[in-house]
Amino acid sequence: MKNVFKICSLMLVFLMLCACAPKKALTTNEVSNVLEKHGFLLNDETSLMEDKTIKYVGSANNGKFQIEYYVFNNEKDAIEAYQNNKKSFESNKVKGKEKSKDVYNKYTQKLDDTYNVIIRVENTLLYSSINIEYKKDLNKIINDLNY
Repeated sequence: MKNVFKICSLMLVFLMLCACAPKKALTTNEVSNVLEKHGFLLNDETSLMEDKTIKYVGSANNGKFQIEYYVFNNEKDAIEAYQNNKKSFESNKVKGKEKSKDVYNKYTQKLDDTYNVIIRVENTLLYSSINIEYKKDLNKIINDLNY
């Protein structure tokens, strides 16, 4: 019985450590690979951007909803973009939820028919504003990205 308790305790500690692991920005290829597993194709839209603070912007759509992925020149620019998008979401007077830690910010907002997400990890940003019915699908992708 003591061995079972020890094993369960060790597993609990391991799970807690994994959940607290710091977030790490993914490369464009890593994001693309995860999105492909979910039926998305990440399209390079960088040439359409006039914002010189952005190194890369990709747009992925599966016919139901869209996800945008940005790589900024530096973390400061990504933080500014995160804050601007958060303000835009909050302009509809519905308070969302925010998590922040080290190199990570996440803001989610649930409206009657829309689910909004903006996530910053280091100098990258993940953005999506979707129909509420796809919330679980989007959150599965976000978990698979570890964002």
